Amino acid sequence: MMSEPVPKLRTDIEVIPTQYQGQKAFVIRDALGLIPEPVLLQGEALRFIQLLDGRRDLRDIQLEVMRSQSNTFISTEVIEKFISDLDAAFLLDSEHYRSEKDRIIHDYARLEIRKAALQGSAYPEDPQQLRSYLDDFFSDSHSAETCGFKGQIQGLIAPHIDLEAGKSVYTQAYQAVRDLKPGRVLLLGTGHSLQSHYFSLTTKDFETPLGIVKTSAADVEKLKKAGGELISTHDITHRKEHSLEFQLLFLQYLWGESFSLVPVLCGSLHTELEAVARPAEIPGMPTLLEAMTRLINEEPFTLIVAGVDFSHIGLKFGHPAPALSMLEGATSHDHRLIETICRGDVRGFWEEVRRVQDKYNICGFSTMALLLELLAPAQGCLLGYDFWQEEATHSAVSFAAMVLGRCK
Repeated sequence: MMSEPVPKLRTDIEVIPTQYQGQKAFVIRDALGLIPEPVLLQGEALRFIQLLDGRRDLRDIQLEVMRSQSNTFISTEVIEKFISDLDAAFLLDSEHYRSEKDRIIHDYARLEIRKAALQGSAYPEDPQQLRSYLDDFFSDSHSAETCGFKGQIQGLIAPHIDLEAGKSVYTQAYQAVRDLKPGRVLLLGTGHSLQSHYFSLTTKDFETPLGIVKTSAADVEKLKKAGGELISTHDITHRKEHSLEFQLLFLQYLWGESFSLVPVLCGSLHTELEAVARPAEIPGMPTLLEAMTRLINEEPFTLIVAGVDFSHIGLKFGHPAPALSMLEGATSHDHRLIETICRGDVRGFWEEVRRVQDKYNICGFSTMALLLELLAPAQGCLLGYDFWQEEATHSAVSFAAMVLGRCK
């Protein structure tokens, strides 16, 4: 109907500013998979999609488009056709999209194994080639750096950036824990597509070219019960999430099938930044933290691994300026966060992000805050730190390797 609001652009797709043939453009990617290949939008399409806010009707959009084109007449049929094309491509938050989303969630829930999503693209699909590829991370030429940590390692912070981009820091992270023998790994990752809840858990086993790692379904169910409404009702966000998948390759390389997995994706806690001073103060969180702490303290030995990155700066991440102009500030912010982690200061960590209003887009903020809560009181040290820069989008991402352990 003419007077009904046009569905808004989906909020669960990734919209990446970039340049194409010298002009401003957006690349749209869909973790849900309804849009199988990235979509490039530029020119008039960019201005048009900005009008799709869920409040404007067809006539409102027609008038806005005409106004932007010096009052050149454009029929409602043309506008309607474009909207229809966007809806057919699953770009709009419409009934068409929601019904397909429900179908995908239902079908995925029935699966027992989380298949590798990035084999053959981010890393080799062939098991022997993958082992050879990972061998290089642990070769003599990439020997482990020591940070002087004397306690028992109970937590590890590792990157989740592309394996090649973060190679030296991945090496520093996993060289530091290669001699451990955990019977269980509490694997914490950034839920990049997790929106409506703080956490997503799954009982699925995880498969990579190196084999299948069993998930401790009983432990997962305990955490689901303790987390209640904090936990997502479905596990679709695990399907293509790389923050856990990349860690799993190294864990399998080091320990094969000798450990069980408790996989947890962390959503955004940024809405709580002003309301509380740490995750433990969020309503409902203490019960979940208690359940996780019991898990960590009981046998077998549990290693907590957090797959996170730090600052995300530049045009790709919504900043008006290129990453190079923000690099100094982001690096200073990262190291202030690292200092709070090293002294196990969860309040200081939280306050530092709040102080800058998360200006530098710390995508591992929630995950690292949870890690600090679980290991408090803890101490840690930095193994390595680096930045990756993407020239095409004038953007950059920082990442680090750290080990942590509880103080005696």
